[in-house]
Amino acid sequence: MERIYTGGRRGSGHIEGLDALRALAIIGVTFFHMFPETVRGGYLGVSLFFVLTGFLLAYTGERSREAGRFRLTQYFWHRIRRIYPPLILVLLVSTGVFVLLEPKVVSAVRPEALSILFGYNNWWQIAQNADYFTRLTNASPFTHMWFMGVELQYYVIWPVLFFVFSFISAILGRRMGLGFIAVLAIGSAVLMPMMFVPDQDVTRLYYGTDTRIYALLFGAFLGLYKAGGRSSSVRWQHSGTVTAMKYVLFALALVLLLLAGWQLDGQDALTYEGGMLAMTLDICLLLWLTADESLILGSLGENGLMRWLGRRSYSIYLWQYPVIFLFQKRQWTELSWYPALELAVIILLAIWTDMLTDWLLKREFPAFGRQLVAVQCICFLLLSLPGIAMAGYGCKGIVESAEVKASDTGELQANLAANKADLASQNAAAQQTAAQNQPEQEQADKTQAQLQGVSLHGVAFIGDSVMLGSAKALREVMPDCYIDAEVSRYVGDGLAAAQNLADHNMLGKVVVLGLGTNGPISGPRYEPGTKKLIDYLGPDREIYWINVYGPNLSWQDANNAYIAKLAAEHPNIHVIDWYSLISQHKDWLVSDGIHPDTPGTHAYAQLIVDTLSGKVQ
Repeated sequence: MERIYTGGRRGSGHIEGLDALRALAIIGVTFFHMFPETVRGGYLGVSLFFVLTGFLLAYTGERSREAGRFRLTQYFWHRIRRIYPPLILVLLVSTGVFVLLEPKVVSAVRPEALSILFGYNNWWQIAQNADYFTRLTNASPFTHMWFMGVELQYYVIWPVLFFVFSFISAILGRRMGLGFIAVLAIGSAVLMPMMFVPDQDVTRLYYGTDTRIYALLFGAFLGLYKAGGRSSSVRWQHSGTVTAMKYVLFALALVLLLLAGWQLDGQDALTYEGGMLAMTLDICLLLWLTADESLILGSLGENGLMRWLGRRSYSIYLWQYPVIFLFQKRQWTELSWYPALELAVIILLAIWTDMLTDWLLKREFPAFGRQLVAVQCICFLLLSLPGIAMAGYGCKGIVESAEVKASDTGELQANLAANKADLASQNAAAQQTAAQNQPEQEQADKTQAQLQGVSLHGVAFIGDSVMLGSAKALREVMPDCYIDAEVSRYVGDGLAAAQNLADHNMLGKVVVLGLGTNGPISGPRYEPGTKKLIDYLGPDREIYWINVYGPNLSWQDANNAYIAKLAAEHPNIHVIDWYSLISQHKDWLVSDGIHPDTPGTHAYAQLIVDTLSGKVQ
């Protein structure tokens, strides 16, 4: 999101059209956050921002160095002035608003806020296992700030890389210096596909500085190359054929980016096995052609809405996720016209942020007087006062609330660990008797099915941490059931669990599935695993699928709709409607808003019993 202007027009250092590229990036990211199931690849806008940042830092740095004007203190001061005033404003105001409206969300915000301000939020989120696509616990209005972590770390790293580039160029020549940057970029680019493991959490790959920095380095390579006067535009600017080919390449690259922004799902293996790298190279091509002075592409983007959006892209990015998160938490998304309102709030807050920071930093007050500036400052103080109190004098309150949340989370983790240990011993004992009791169990199942509902004897459960947390309650109401539940289990792991139960004669005629909290169960990455599980269980078993509750999960509604669709298409598949029950009793949930507490686990188990016995239709 680096935005630097060196003044002048074509040929004087100013590169036209970059604001239009920023606008394209912020449009993609914003609509991805608003409609993640529709604009599946909008996150590629982040890669575009990275390439632009790397390009501009390298381009302006090299031109300043050649002119003898590069100063390290000036470099860092410019970044601080550009980045921190809007960032601090957004953090304080957002925290203040959430303290008033949704205090639980920011009850332990201090460690997260520190990670944002000191530029290590991406690694903090990795440590918290806060999957960008699988946000369960630690859901936060500042999840998108991982991006700022990578950017701030690169701001610190770049002067070192720039010095090494300059040193190599002075000793071995400019080509060797560029080669050094290229090697670093390629080395980082291969880390993501090398580290990718199918059907596993992609947090480390998506957030890691080492796996994402290649986009910044590719941009740096282009910036250094262009600053060195090696652009091919002058050589070919009189060749009509080559010029036409460049326009065709630009059109193709733009169409490819738009199609990927629409369809390249962040859940797909293709994304991490080279898809994101391929699109980064496509972005580099777009940038290079936009900056080509022999074309009019840059000047086309210098006017109008795209330039306006590009210049406000940073503030728009900072505000979008807090606003979207607030709309979700307050359930304002149930309004039919909420997208327009949500977008309007983001834009207005971005305008307000830019106006206020520009006035205070540059002291360029509007013509209608300083009174408006005073009003704006008062609004800022009123909105951010709760956040300031939490960050300052109220630190004790933060620590206490953080300890409460940590205790809540620790209690959940302890409960899950204890249930897992109990299940391991109970299932081991059950395996020894399952084969011996199989004939009697089948007869009991047949008799019970003739009377009412299905037999509660020998029911097999396959689920994730929600089911694991309720395992004790399930055993109380169904002592002879078999439970295979794991933390962070994706739907693709359900088949292996079913096969394991079958191998030990524990997969009877009734199976209860509790899968769908940790990710989508439909779509190109997950639906094959879902279908394999259904096909393995077969049409002769009665399958009961517990639907999903997770207000902060972007796939909640899609998963529940898909479960309902399966039930409509298969007469042996039935829905256990946990969503409807728990949405009316949110006090049965722990602080993450997903896992049930002790009363909730009993309600969870009773709902399953009632549904299986036919009391709930």
